[in-house]
Amino acid sequence: MNTELIGKSWDKLAGRHEEVMTKFYARFFEEYPDYRRFFPENLDRQMKKMVETMALVARVSDETEVAHPHLVKMGNKHTGYQLRAEDLERFKKVFLTVVGEYCGNDWNGECQKAWVDVFDNHIIPYMVQGLGHTSH
Repeated sequence: MNTELIGKSWDKLAGRHEEVMTKFYARFFEEYPDYRRFFPENLDRQMKKMVETMALVARVSDETEVAHPHLVKMGNKHTGYQLRAEDLERFKKVFLTVVGEYCGNDWNGECQKAWVDVFDNHIIPYMVQGLGHTSH
């Protein structure tokens, strides 16, 4: 996993993280309107948590003793929504599309692969573990 590229691409968005999250949620609800019911009307708190979580992933994704427990706990907090890995895949798809748009020319195949790797090998499996599912 190329944590350096993940960190650099997240840093490139510094000062625009909330704008990125606003765009992400707008696009996510546009593509998957059924998920809107899971979120509060005012997304400010949710967006702040997302920025914090993605900053953690960008900084410590290779420090599994820090990142993995956080991701399991985050998955556990979502158990009431009966989410599955497929739901997290939808999130990943939209998130990476939006981040790629904001990164512009810096979003190349290598950068995209680094983010896909962190989702596929860390975020999704450990959130799924927290959701109480044995596989993803």
